[in-house]
Amino acid sequence: MAKDEPNLLQRLFAAADSEDDLTPVDLEELEGAALRRRISLSWLAMLPLLGVYFSGVKMAADRGMATRNTSELFCGQLLRIFGSHADTVGFGLLAILTAGAILRAVSLRWPMGEGVLWSILEGAGIGLILGPFLLFAVGLFPAYLPSAELVAEVGTPAASRVALVVGGAAWEELLFRVLVYAALLALGRGLFVHLGANRQTARVSAEVFACILSSLAFAAFHLQAVVGWMGVGGEDFEPRVFVWRMVAGALLAIIARTRGLGVAAWAHAIFNVGLVLGAGPGVFLMGNGGS
Repeated sequence: MAKDEPNLLQRLFAAADSEDDLTPVDLEELEGAALRRRISLSWLAMLPLLGVYFSGVKMAADRGMATRNTSELFCGQLLRIFGSHADTVGFGLLAILTAGAILRAVSLRWPMGEGVLWSILEGAGIGLILGPFLLFAVGLFPAYLPSAELVAEVGTPAASRVALVVGGAAWEELLFRVLVYAALLALGRGLFVHLGANRQTARVSAEVFACILSSLAFAAFHLQAVVGWMGVGGEDFEPRVFVWRMVAGALLAIIARTRGLGVAAWAHAIFNVGLVLGAGPGVFLMGNGGS
């Protein structure tokens, strides 16, 4: 009997196949999107973004500004137990993760050049069209279209600010499209199985559940009421901006699950570049900040 073809929802929210479920031959023959969904290669593709981020942190510090991405600060909370050695321990962990990713890719004979380079190129390409696509998606509900709220400050942004928003995309993807999404996915699967759903229905339903709730968390993490306890600035709640960020989070979650985490990180980074350079919704809309 021929193997059943996956339906649209299954293809759209398909989780990256577990590496444990693949034979060595399957792993060696990975290509295209299947290759770019490997978490090890995604991590290597994000390393340039992390490098840019830490350069931005240093540049900001040299200017007397202690500016950090809130997702990076949140991920580093557990390291505070190491006191003044927290940054050293953090860099050590990043080095271990990088070495592990390289060793895994080499041991399984994955084409690292193809996986990493094409993750970057595909992500950059998606990032260029993400803004207009997001504008179209939110535009289905015109009352929630932000125009002036996301316009960048007048003038050329500082190099440190550009570096922070570009590199910060990697931290936000790690937090929301890996840690938060994975936790919600596991919770959703258990919940739907408990409610009597079969394995496949539970899996697809859990993907939708995790996509929606992780996107809500992503939007909420920009609010002062949520991140203020870390001593960083946040925004007041504004419905249109919140919806904009929630839809952006959902699109990035879909990209991460279908194309790979590295692709999503680079798409997010390029999208952020557009925003910080002034290519917010107002650029595409007539009136109220548009032209």
